[in-house]
Amino acid sequence: MKAGREKARGAWQLSLPLMLMITAASVGPGVARADAQDLPIPCANFEITYAAKPGEVIAPTDIETNKDSFWVFENSGGNLACGGTGPFTCAGLTVTVPEKDVVHPSTAKTTINGTAAALGEQDQFSLTSIDANDVTQTCKGTYLFHVSSNGGGWGDPHLTTVDGLHYDFQSAGEFTALRDDRLEIQTRQTAVPTAKIPITNEHTGIKHCVAVYTALATRVGSSRVTLQPNPNVEESRKGMELRVNGKLVTLTDSGITLKASSGEQGASIGPAAVGGIDGHIKKAADGAIEIVDARGTQVVVTPQFWNGPNVWYLNLKVYQTSATQGTMGIVPEGSWIPALPDGSSLGPKPESIDERYEQLYEKFADAWRVTDATSLFDYASGTNTATFTLDEWPYNSPESCDVPGQTPVQPTTEAVAQAACAAVQDPKEKADCVFDVMITGHEGFGKSYQIMQAFKPIGTGTWYSPEARPTKPPTHQGGWVELLKKWWWLILLLIVGLLLLLRKKK
Repeated sequence: MKAGREKARGAWQLSLPLMLMITAASVGPGVARADAQDLPIPCANFEITYAAKPGEVIAPTDIETNKDSFWVFENSGGNLACGGTGPFTCAGLTVTVPEKDVVHPSTAKTTINGTAAALGEQDQFSLTSIDANDVTQTCKGTYLFHVSSNGGGWGDPHLTTVDGLHYDFQSAGEFTALRDDRLEIQTRQTAVPTAKIPITNEHTGIKHCVAVYTALATRVGSSRVTLQPNPNVEESRKGMELRVNGKLVTLTDSGITLKASSGEQGASIGPAAVGGIDGHIKKAADGAIEIVDARGTQVVVTPQFWNGPNVWYLNLKVYQTSATQGTMGIVPEGSWIPALPDGSSLGPKPESIDERYEQLYEKFADAWRVTDATSLFDYASGTNTATFTLDEWPYNSPESCDVPGQTPVQPTTEAVAQAACAAVQDPKEKADCVFDVMITGHEGFGKSYQIMQAFKPIGTGTWYSPEARPTKPPTHQGGWVELLKKWWWLILLLIVGLLLLLRKKK
């Protein structure tokens, strides 16, 4: 009997590592980002992107893919977006794809180099995998290159366009901040009554009242994401409400994956399959929220609660975006503010303050103001985008910055504001922070700026894929690991049967 128990114990001890191996072999892949020199792609359809800054010079960089397959350019089916017969030009970068090399598979690398093109330009090429036996696999790799930049808005909205213009935009309502074929960002701006009339904005030359961002709506591929306060003030104190396609969700440490619900993802880079990945929503430090799309564009929101007026307000930054339209969009040559939706320019800055006000806060604001048909926000019953619009805000040449039915916030001294913003490093953002604290008396702006500057983006020159994938390339030669992956259930049954047999022999 004792000998039987020892045999059973020995069999169990031997089977435990084997079961652990089976479990490990069946665990899904992990990391979604990888360096350009290390892209172990499994044999499955995938898309990875490479973001470059406008005019950035890329040194020759080899893309080493799965060594168990050869990756060759697919010259049929209309998959080529890069021009020429090779090397190919993608968003200003030269892409050299090697010919199939059966004898020396490790030398089959794609090389990129050159100078990135103008902001917003994007291009792609596709490769098809061929294994060591010269058999075409069922996988296709799509490499997307896009020239990108950063933009954002914070505080009493101080905006920085994707091409670097810094200006104030204080209208009250809902507006398109940025958009392109696969991404759109809309912001809700809410008027803030102040006891003091703010100083003149450096770029616009207009003295005006202020507003803050209080809600955000985004379209990420075919997914719609909103971050809004609960209409009930007491409920809203608990936190902002996050919704995906209108459904209230809870953001956990593991984040939320956005799945594509349609194939309409933009003609310039082709449709995504239903059920594919549009992007991810993730937690960042100190309550910040990060929304990443399938091209690696990062939308970072830092919500903070302001006890005085009982409102949530947001700072917003966008990294690695190729979007060029919106209140944060490109400023046409010779224009003093971003382009209108049709791409037209408002021309140079007018001499008259009244004419500047008319262009910025009437023509430009109304052009980018969302409608009920274009809005991405979720609305409570009986409300719509007009509910959040305050006409004529900010007032032109104001004598006061009052809002009917609301108590104005009180200003503070420059010394208090400087202390609250002491840790803000960027000179422009620090000046914005000091302005915000002085005008509103709310020292919490300093904390929100610190949270915003603490976020570390992916950065350009980094490959990104929305798909998690193995950190090791799969092998086509079989072996124990492949056997375990394929037949783990049968092996598990044999182990259980063996244990039962030993138990019976006791």
